[in-house]
Amino acid sequence: MSNNFLISGKPGSGKTTLVTKVVAALDTAGFKAGGFVTEEIKEGSTRVGFAVRDLKGDEAVLAHMNYKGKPRVGKYGVDLNAFEEIALAALRLGRDEADFLVADEIGRMEIKSDTFRATVLEVMNSVLPLLATIPEAGDEFISDLKRRDDIEVYIINTRNRDELEGVIYEAMREKLSC
Repeated sequence: MSNNFLISGKPGSGKTTLVTKVVAALDTAGFKAGGFVTEEIKEGSTRVGFAVRDLKGDEAVLAHMNYKGKPRVGKYGVDLNAFEEIALAALRLGRDEADFLVADEIGRMEIKSDTFRATVLEVMNSVLPLLATIPEAGDEFISDLKRRDDIEVYIINTRNRDELEGVIYEAMREKLSC
């Protein structure tokens, strides 16, 4: 049985929304999550960056068009220190306090952090189930994650995103009930 549940899809396909719904449903069933999500930062209708928020509500700017530092992903400067401060702390705390972990997203910006890459592998090798999002395409690290034997990859699109909530919920509930 898979221990790691990965949701993959195009940007804007609903990956974060799906994760949030599955986490809420599992919480209602009595299972506690630990980890983080990323969300768009918008000015009007224009995306200008991304925030990282742990599941307790602490957040920081992960990447922004106005951030001049390195590394850069497309038009965004990525603040690795801010990301690591929120995401890594949330995953480490979650290993001690939660029934399962959430990493939204294991994406191009986030994997610029070598420490995050190592933590992702530690988490995936642990006994705690992981619910994570990954991009459709990525570098070798992302491709290697998709090839692991202990994962289930769900491809989200506009036709199946509502149905996937129940499918992933049931798979994770079954895993968590073992």
